[in-house]
Order: sequence, then C-alpha cells, then structure tokens
Amino acid sequence: MRSLIDIVGRLNRVISNLGVAIACVFLTTMTAAVILQVISREMRMPIGWTEEIALASMVWVSFLIGPWAYRHHQFTRIDVLVEAMPVRPRTFFNVLIHLLEAGLLIGAIYYSWLFFSGGNSLLPQTTRLVRALAEPLLGSEAAGSVVIKNKYVYAILPIGFAGLLMISIEHILKSAQAFVSGKEDIRSFDLDGIARLPESESRPEDTEDMRGRD
Repeated sequence: MRSLIDIVGRLNRVISNLGVAIACVFLTTMTAAVILQVISREMRMPIGWTEEIALASMVWVSFLIGPWAYRHHQFTRIDVLVEAMPVRPRTFFNVLIHLLEAGLLIGAIYYSWLFFSGGNSLLPQTTRLVRALAEPLLGSEAAGSVVIKNKYVYAILPIGFAGLLMISIEHILKSAQAFVSGKEDIRSFDLDGIARLPESESRPEDTEDMRGRD
C-alpha cells in the first residue's frame, strides 16, 4: 500500500501545484480586471466586460486552488473529538469521513458536468470584446460568429471536483494504512499547511517533498 500511496501522492502533488500556478494567473487577471473596472467607473466610462472577467476568474481561482488546500488540510474542519481518540479509532473515523467526502465529490462531478453541459447562455460583454479583437484578424463576418458562453466558466467545476476526488483518495489510503499499522506517519501540520513528521521518523523522500514546497 505504501507504493500506491507514494504514486497517488506524487500525482496529486503535480495536480495541486499545477492548479496553484494556473490560479495565480487567474488571480492576477481578476485583480487587473477589478482595478480597471474601478478606474473606468471613476472616469464615468464603465467597461462592461471587466465584471464578467473578474467573476469568471474568481470561480476558476476557487476551484483550481481547492485540491492544494484539501491536500494540505487548509479547509475548515471540526476535529476536536476525533483528534482526542487513540490512533486506530481516529484513523477509522478518518477513513469513514474521507469515504463520505469521496461519495459527495462523485455526485458533485456528475451534477457539475450537467451544469457545464447546459451552460449555453452568453457572456455578452466578453463576447463583444473578443469579436472586436478578432475582427482585424478574421474579418467582420467570421468575428461576428464568435461567441463566449457561460459553459467556458463552468468547465472548471467538474475539473476542480475531480481534483478534490483524487486528493480524497490519497487521504483514504493514508488513513487506511494508519488504521492497519496502528501508527500515523503524519500527525501535525504547520501554519503553512505543510505536513511535518517528527525528525526521528522523517523519510528522505518526505524531506525532499517538504523542501520542494517551502
């Protein structure tokens, strides 16, 4: 099981770090759009597409950063009673909790896919912007056929939930291993959300992993 956990962990590390990198781009875009919107309104020349871009970027940032936050235990969780239990009961309940989360995420993937598939309404201001930018390159007729739909914003929903499901599987495997062995590899998390092992129990790959994320 340790090998499987390592494989899933490496895959999730790539997924979560990639999500953070892309989220930084969208966060920058959202910030720039909000600043431009404020300036344009102060100048009594509001730019309509800035609000659509800012809202869409906020949605993408939220779902792209989710897997990283879940993997590093940054979501709010009330675990006073669970943490007070001995190792085996605690890890048993953790397995049940993560299994429940995985089931909810599977349902979320299904319904968010339906939501994405049905998102055929347009983003009118963004469509006008893209048409104006495309017209010099494609011509007025071809540019007039370009449409930006809401479904492009909703596309991140099933992707984000799928990323969360992968992290949930990793948590299930780690909790199951701890239940079987009666010993947890990871017990505490620093304020930065990075899991730490006691120095006496640290493995070389864990140390390398932590250094790569610092």
